[in-house]
Amino acid sequence: MSLQSRARLCVTGAAAVLLAYSTLAHAAPFDWGGRDWEGAADLVEIARSELGSARVVLAQRLDLHALTPNDGVLLLHPERPLDVESYARFLHAGGRVVVLDDYGSADALLAHFGIERVPMAANPSETLRGNPSFAIAEPASAHPVVNDVNRVVTNHATGLRHAELTPVLEVHTDSGSTVLLAVAGQVANGRLLAVGDPSVVMNSMLRYAGNKTFARNLVHYAAGDDAGERGRGRLYMAEGPFEQVGSYGEEPSWLGERARAAKDALATIRSEGLSPTMAYVLAVLVGVAVIWWTGAKAGRTHKASPPRFTRPIPLAAQGGVAGHAAVIGAPTAPRLLALLELKSALEEGLCAALGIDENPGHEELLATLTERKWLAPEATLQLRNLLLRMANVETMMLSQRTGATMAPVRDREVLALSREVSRVVDDVRERARVSALSRGAS
Repeated sequence: MSLQSRARLCVTGAAAVLLAYSTLAHAAPFDWGGRDWEGAADLVEIARSELGSARVVLAQRLDLHALTPNDGVLLLHPERPLDVESYARFLHAGGRVVVLDDYGSADALLAHFGIERVPMAANPSETLRGNPSFAIAEPASAHPVVNDVNRVVTNHATGLRHAELTPVLEVHTDSGSTVLLAVAGQVANGRLLAVGDPSVVMNSMLRYAGNKTFARNLVHYAAGDDAGERGRGRLYMAEGPFEQVGSYGEEPSWLGERARAAKDALATIRSEGLSPTMAYVLAVLVGVAVIWWTGAKAGRTHKASPPRFTRPIPLAAQGGVAGHAAVIGAPTAPRLLALLELKSALEEGLCAALGIDENPGHEELLATLTERKWLAPEATLQLRNLLLRMANVETMMLSQRTGATMAPVRDREVLALSREVSRVVDDVRERARVSALSRGAS
């Protein structure tokens, strides 16, 4: 191999090594292992140096159920919805929560405790290199996290507002007003600290003395070491798209985890839209549904519908005896109507047999039949009961119109009365025919 070829090979190998190194060194913003300018590896080293490695837990999967009141949680720019109720119960039990977030997903947690996001001042009185996006924050009180801190350099921060919480850091403006960068307060037995800029603790910002001191105080405060005594719990550090499992103060359940996953997925879709994979799958499903629907409709033959003027008229809509009978015999028609028809048929049959033009009343009909001796005493008594039953039909109809509730009339009762009416009318007609023959013979 020539000297030129060896040189070219060495250069290629060195370039590959540098490329691989740069690829590995570059990480997502605020990544705990990130060594680039926007990583957070330096913050992790500070926490382990100050607290000891055994007390620092880097949680990409934060088990909320495993937390104890002695522990602290540091949330750096969370990107997934937070379990607000669990963090609230954790604080009430005595835990500590430190939130460093500007445009992440901590809005619901901050709002739960009445903390409002506000825009950072457009005209800060002190900035880094004259850039308003790099406003200089100063201590606003004697809070432990700003001990020995003179100035903190921010990076595109957001302000916070709360009327009762303790101001920790503030940015002064040229007009003399101030915008809070950090607030803190006691929640029952716990402590809450909110900072409107996670960038103040990333690698490139910790080269400033104030930021580094603030980061050192921050981890002590989160771990419960700010009262002059060393805390007994652990510090859980979670950043970005970390996962939450379990619930603080509640026994974990499969249904609860599934509900949390569904809620988180809906919140992510609402804020960020569908992921490319979900959008692709949804598009495929919609396409399949359209093809199926089109095939089902296109392959269906059209059923001819005749014009309305050629369609048969329902029997119940027709007039005459047939239409009247269809209405009375309809399944939905009340059976009292059938009893009324039987009453009219009985009265008309008796009047026709007796040769009477108009119905004189039930008593006169019975008296005339008794006088002519057309019915035996037993048959007369049965006819009287039948006429009484028929007379009650109209009373039942009037009672229903006034809203009263009556016992329903069954089909078998209508059929039984119909047979009895036919028998009585036939007997009376037979008696009338025999009587007419007797008069003719005489």
